[in-house]
Amino acid sequence: MSKLWLNLGFLVLPLLAGCDPYHKEKCEWYLVPEPDHIGLVEPGWVSLCARNFVINKQRCYLKSTLEFAKEVNGKLIRLSSLKIAETGPYPREILSVKTCKPDNK
Repeated sequence: MSKLWLNLGFLVLPLLAGCDPYHKEKCEWYLVPEPDHIGLVEPGWVSLCARNFVINKQRCYLKSTLEFAKEVNGKLIRLSSLKIAETGPYPREILSVKTCKPDNK
């Protein structure tokens, strides 16, 4: 009997691996200011966190220009669309992000 469950596990495991447990593909994320990290950024820059209030997850130590932060403030994004500088000191610079359209939720 246990061999049957083991075989079923191997069949179900790929299906579970294909899901999105961190909701990276869902329009549930916001870029919000992080005042606790303000001392980590240069003048003219804003410290940000990508936050998902549905699943209570976040990705912090991000930064952007003040103009960019104002532009995306209050807009939903997909975490998967967030492009961040891969190298350099923290906080890492946000290079680009696509905001979700109301009909793409």
